[in-house]
Amino acid sequence: MPLAPTGELVGGAAAARSAVVAFNVITLEHIEAVVTGAEAAGAPVVLQVSQNAVGFRGGRLQPLA
Repeated sequence: MPLAPTGELVGGAAAARSAVVAFNVITLEHIEAVVTGAEAAGAPVVLQVSQNAVGFRGGRLQPLA
């Protein structure tokens, strides 16, 4: 799944009169599940990574990103 700016996703959804779903992800398993489902549906998705999730990973964003 390619990375895209949020504005691009929302703009495309608005033009198509559809929506973009967003999920607050906490663990790698959450991220894998959401991305797998979005890819299967062929739909864009926004993943939000909370400061607490990064803190849980020792302050490292890289394992989640």
